Amino acid sequence: MWVFGYGSLMADGWEEKFACMQRVVAELAGYRRAFNKASVANWGTATNPCPTLNLHQAADASCIGIAFEFAEGQRAEVETYLAKREGKNFVLQELQIAPQGAAPVLALVPIYAGHNIIHTTTPEELASCIRQANGKSGSCVEYVVRVHRQLEQLGIDDPAVTQVRALLQSP
Repeated sequence: MWVFGYGSLMADGWEEKFACMQRVVAELAGYRRAFNKASVANWGTATNPCPTLNLHQAADASCIGIAFEFAEGQRAEVETYLAKREGKNFVLQELQIAPQGAAPVLALVPIYAGHNIIHTTTPEELASCIRQANGKSGSCVEYVVRVHRQLEQLGIDDPAVTQVRALLQSP
């Protein structure tokens, strides 16, 4: 069984608890990262939500992330863990991914399906929302910087993340 991570799942070591057999760079076609899931507790509040990562479906899109392979016997435990970690409004969709150097496989992909979606019309509006948001885990700016750093360390260049990070660096 496979799991595809595109955000915090990529870099925090969660997979070690489940005897991950391998972790490889993989591509999820038809989706791209989007800062549109409103965090109203960890990184923001109801008044000033933090736009956190989600996936947005688009025919011409592609998302590079990390794929984790587990023994099929681990499926129930891994699914239970992911459901608890991601929360009730995330759906574990089984989608085809292309792990680097391997044939395509089906993987569980957590995608937010709740109502806390942030609708911004420009990257500048998004950056403004990010600058204003703070929650119990820290500032939204810290969240975006961490995501950008994780992607850099993995050698993944994501245009949406890079653009938002650059806007946060400008006054």
